[in-house]
Parts: sequence; C-alpha cells; structure tokens
Amino acid sequence: MESRAASWKRTIDKLGERNVQFLNLPQRSLKFLKDLVNTLVEVQWRYTLAAFVLSFAVSWFFFAILWYLVAYAHGDLNFDPETGKRMGDGDLPCVAGATTFMEFLLFSIESQVSTGYGTWTPTEECAEALGLLTIQLIVGLVIDAAMVGIVYAKMVRPPKKISNMKFSKHAVICRRDGRLCFVFRICDTKHQHAIETKINVVMLQSHRSLEGEIIEKYERHMSLENNGRVLVFWPVTVCHVIDAQSPLYDLTPKDLLESKFEIVVTLSGGTNITGQVNEARTSYMPGEILWGHRFKNIVHYDKEHGRYVATNRDMNATELVNAPSCSARKLDEVAVNVKYFLSDDQHKEFEKMESLAEYHGQEDDSDSDDGILMKNMKGESFPFMDSSANKTLP
Repeated sequence: MESRAASWKRTIDKLGERNVQFLNLPQRSLKFLKDLVNTLVEVQWRYTLAAFVLSFAVSWFFFAILWYLVAYAHGDLNFDPETGKRMGDGDLPCVAGATTFMEFLLFSIESQVSTGYGTWTPTEECAEALGLLTIQLIVGLVIDAAMVGIVYAKMVRPPKKISNMKFSKHAVICRRDGRLCFVFRICDTKHQHAIETKINVVMLQSHRSLEGEIIEKYERHMSLENNGRVLVFWPVTVCHVIDAQSPLYDLTPKDLLESKFEIVVTLSGGTNITGQVNEARTSYMPGEILWGHRFKNIVHYDKEHGRYVATNRDMNATELVNAPSCSARKLDEVAVNVKYFLSDDQHKEFEKMESLAEYHGQEDDSDSDDGILMKNMKGESFPFMDSSANKTLP
C-alpha cells in the first residue's frame, strides 16, 4: 500500500516550488530577449546588475568608436610631421584635445554621465558631432530610466518564496458540526496578504474518461467555507466540508493509505503597503493527511497586555479526536436512515447531538432516554437496517 501511494510524485513541493520542467522549447532564449524587461525583473540581482553594467560599458565604447570615426573623417587625426599642426578641415577639430582612442573613450564617458568637460570639449565646427552628442545623451537617459524602473520594480515585486507565510505540515480529517471535514492551518506572520485574501484548493488525481482516456493530474476543485475568503490576522484553520460534491466523499481511512492524489493549496492576497498581489502555495499528499485528528487551539487572549497571543511553536500541533472509520458518503447514508426511523422528539434530540458531533463518544446508558436514543442511532433498535451501516457507525 505504501508503494502505491509513494508512486505519485509531487507537482508542488512543501515550499511552493513548481516541480515542472519544460524541455525542447523552440527559441527559448529568444523569447527571454523579446521580453527583456520582465526577464531582468525576474532573474537574480547579480544578473540584473551585470546587464546594466554591460549596457553602460557597451554604450561608452560604441560612442567612443563613433566619435573617433567623426574625428577621422574630419581630418582631426592627421598632423603635419614637420610642424605638428592639424591638417583637417576647418579651423577647429570636432573634439578639442582628443587625438587617441582612449581620449575619445574618456570623452564619451564624460558626455554620457554629464560630469562636465575638461581637457576634451566638443566644438561648433562639426554639425555631425553635435548630432552624435544629442543621440548619446538620449541613449544615456534611456538606460538610466530603464535601470531605475527595473530596479524599483524588482525591489517592490512580491517575493518568489514567501517565507513568512506558513502552512501546517499536515492536514487533518475530523468532524465539524456533525460532518467530516478536510482541515489545514495557515499563518501569515508579517500580514502580507491583508487585502482580499483568498484560498483555492484543487485535488490532482488520475482520471479515466468514459472513452478510456487516462488524464494525468486531473483537477477537481474543493470548495471552502466562505468561498475561501479568510482573515489572516492570526493563525486560522481552513475547512473543506466533505459533501456529495467533494472529491473526498468516498474516501475512507483505508483508502487514504492506498490513494494516489495531491491536494494543492494556493493563497493569494494584496499587501496593504504596495497593493501588489502575493501568492503562496503548498500541497498535501495522502501520507500528510491525519484521519481522526484536529488542530489544537493556539490563539489565546492575554488579559494582562490586552491582546491576542498566538503560539507559533504549536502551529502543527494536533490532537486525537473521535472520528468515524467510514467515508462521508456512508456516514450520510447512516444519518439519513437513523433520522427516518426516529420519532419527532428523537429526531430533534438527534439533530441536537449531531450538531455537537460528540454523540459517538458518550457513554451508553441503557436505562436513560439518551441511552435508548444512542441504541437507536447505532441501529440496535432497527434490525432491518443494513448491517454494514451499523459497523461503520462510530
């Protein structure tokens, strides 16, 4: 049984990373270059900073070559070997004082970073030099603006891994208000999901269609209380009621050991600082679901300081509770049968005890009215009820 359950591989690991790799994508590198802005925002800082350093260096060298060619075309690099005078056109060179490539490179850097001119200065002699200077200044401003925008977007973007968002290590299946529920706990320690916090839960499982097609990772949505909207002011438990629409409706404790599926949990919400949406994910495998457990309460009110206190070290703490060893479907069938044969007074008492979800753990007092009702609920007074239903009652 363990080998069958272990054969299912995670799609999302416990830290929320996607365990998927795409191979043989055509022109994958070209696609990154076409979306260069998002690429620079998503990659690591060292690659982003290296890209900007390289862009500045390339622009400086590129315009230094253009300045050198302008001076060469104007004859500023030709000198009389006897007198040492410039033999170019006009009375002045395009760039006064620059005669070597290194000097043109320094002049290019001075022009683009606007540090001011010293030994090398442009003159009004060359119209092409003025045009080239204008173009270089515009290019420099574009690079500066791109760097500021991308660095800012990178600093305020939601982190890929939200370390402050914690999910419980295990999920549990227990009874709430008389119904089986799938429950897990979340805790947002830094309150980064304060706006429109919503949780989405999906079960991934192999599915065979009516035509015989095997669909791997078939998605089945699991509805949550309050449509998945929660307040994350403190550690909260998120509940999925296992009803007729639930993919867990036919699941029993024995099936849980043999089943192959994955329950993916996604939490999204905006921060109250930037308004950007953060997302955190995790998943639960069958071996990480505890049947007949519930989470311990870790939120208490501190009267001395007048505030609520959450014990973070008990985030994953659970306790054993009475729970039926049958599926939710079987439990509903037994409940329907019991309600059908009860009198009106017994029916009201049954609903009262069912809402407490503790009738199965009470003592069986044969002489009391409650004891008679307990026998009726267990099927002892109804010999015509299905025997298998009696066995599955807690």
